Amino acid sequence: MTGIARYAIAATVAAAFATGMCFLLHETREQRSLIACNALSVNFMDSLRFVSEQDIREFIAASYGDYIGQRLDSVGLARIEEILESKSAVMNTEAWLSDDGTLHVDITQRAPALRFQNGEKGFYVDDRGYIFPLHPSYTAPVPVVNGSIPGRMEEGYKGEAGSVEERMWIQGMLGLNGYITGSKLWKYRISGIDVRDNGDILLTINGRDEIFIFGDSGSTAEKFSKIGKYFDYILPDKGDGYYKTVNVKYNKQIVCRKDM
Repeated sequence: MTGIARYAIAATVAAAFATGMCFLLHETREQRSLIACNALSVNFMDSLRFVSEQDIREFIAASYGDYIGQRLDSVGLARIEEILESKSAVMNTEAWLSDDGTLHVDITQRAPALRFQNGEKGFYVDDRGYIFPLHPSYTAPVPVVNGSIPGRMEEGYKGEAGSVEERMWIQGMLGLNGYITGSKLWKYRISGIDVRDNGDILLTINGRDEIFIFGDSGSTAEKFSKIGKYFDYILPDKGDGYYKTVNVKYNKQIVCRKDM
């Protein structure tokens, strides 16, 4: 058989295969057009509890309307994803349909990294600094930063902080938290993080009465090294309860005071 003949046979087989696939695809589309959506299945891709299955059903019903009874080829999957992703606690949605008439919605919630609390007002941020509101009935198990938090967020605010300075401050706090949670020494020893009106970060340590004045979130490793030196050298010499505050915010200095 010549090369031309082999090529002609291969082309004929390929064309027949393509025609068959087009016919099969057409038949599949025709069959799907006859199937109506008859159920909703909500699948959470994480263990967070900011939204429930009932919340998802209500969000879709309120903003999309009736989907039960719609033909599969007319269900607006992109619109459903857009509706759900407009909710602050939802980071990503995948909506898809199965041939049995079920609308499937896969939900990935926004995972908080830190909670900021100033009196009764507070908010979460994820690891990229995205702000989203507290939940009325679910509290995420993340570290809490209390006190004078920069910026005035309206209740229910979501998105980035309003100014460059505020965004940088939040990133700095995320960096500080990342250092603490990534440290075998400090991860379980830091019991509280507070912010003074002047911007100083205060740390409290499990089982200790001293307040550690950290200053801003910069030079983290150096400041924790100085806290370590306080425990290694100063505390053994002076004893428990001698100092009330340990200030490590100044360059190459540890300033200890007997009063607050």
